[in-house]
Amino acid sequence: MPPTAFLLVFSEPGPDVTEAEYNEWYDNEHIPLRVDTPAFQNWTRWKAVDGEQPTYGASYDLESYEATKKAPYTTLAETRSDREKDILRRIQLLDRRHYELVESPSHPPSALYDATKPAPYVVFVCLGFKPEYEDEFNKWYDEEHIPMLSKAPGWVRTRRFVLKDWGQMGVEGQKQQKEPPKYLALHEWQSKDVFHSAEYKAAMSTPWRDKVMQGVVSKERRVMTFLKMWSR
Repeated sequence: MPPTAFLLVFSEPGPDVTEAEYNEWYDNEHIPLRVDTPAFQNWTRWKAVDGEQPTYGASYDLESYEATKKAPYTTLAETRSDREKDILRRIQLLDRRHYELVESPSHPPSALYDATKPAPYVVFVCLGFKPEYEDEFNKWYDEEHIPMLSKAPGWVRTRRFVLKDWGQMGVEGQKQQKEPPKYLALHEWQSKDVFHSAEYKAAMSTPWRDKVMQGVVSKERRVMTFLKMWSR
């Protein structure tokens, strides 16, 4: 059975699409069509709390990466409404990334995890490495980093993914396609206060981490809060 997949979308309405128009389209057209598509397993929207852009995020667990290459998943792009085509032309950025789950040693969620609803906060960490550092990076993440993070107050769970494909649309996306980093870690938290905790600071300042980070060639870190979810 193929590993599960993940779709992460960052978006910024920009000056040519109002917040009201953007949210009405996203909530009442864009996501409802995906709720009706079998490959999608959940549908969640996020909003930045780190003061950075893009302002909005959306995340979806998917049946598999293979499912994204065939109907009815592919039909979504082929049958866009005139309104959606117009918004995607005017929007500042729509950054779509498909990932596949990294199979790693078991790190079960904490007692705070609730399968029926997302955590209040999520941190998306995207990292790209020099090839000779990748094995050490994966080993460090599984053997030290996640175990240490799991001891921090408010840790819900951490999952890891590897990039499979990507694409950007909108005014900014049409100007320059920027490849995202290869690896994604999705950290779910009960509160932002964790970033000030001794346990979190310890996890971010070990000799092993310092060694691994010497191989980083690209990095993104986004902190977002739960906005809305859908159910089938």
